[in-house]
Amino acid sequence: MSDQTPNNAPLTIQGVRDLIAKEHNLLLSEDDPILIAVTMHRAALDEYDRLLQLHKKQLSKDMEEHVSSFALEVRKSTNSLLSKAVKANIENCLSVINEHQVQMGSFLSSMRQLAILAGIMLGLSIAVSITVIVWGS
Repeated sequence: MSDQTPNNAPLTIQGVRDLIAKEHNLLLSEDDPILIAVTMHRAALDEYDRLLQLHKKQLSKDMEEHVSSFALEVRKSTNSLLSKAVKANIENCLSVINEHQVQMGSFLSSMRQLAILAGIMLGLSIAVSITVIVWGS
């Protein structure tokens, strides 16, 4: 029958009478009992359509709840991973800073030793210079 009626056209009694007249060459009166089936069928289709709309609304609501819940869990997981990554990065930076601190301590210790050595050398150089000046060569 869908080939005989426009797309998405509602099933009407007159539409059925016209279709039967065309396809079966049979004229039905407006009060023909077979047309009760058209009314019953239309009522069933309307009820089915109403139920489909209710299911569609419920599915949309359920899907929205599930998506919101899923998005929340993803955010929690992402924040947790980000927190762990930041923590690991901070620990790595602190480790590098500690290594540099140890190396800097060693460097400063070497610089102090060299400064003391340079001071001793300066003292010896002054002492030798004074000795040479006072005692001669």
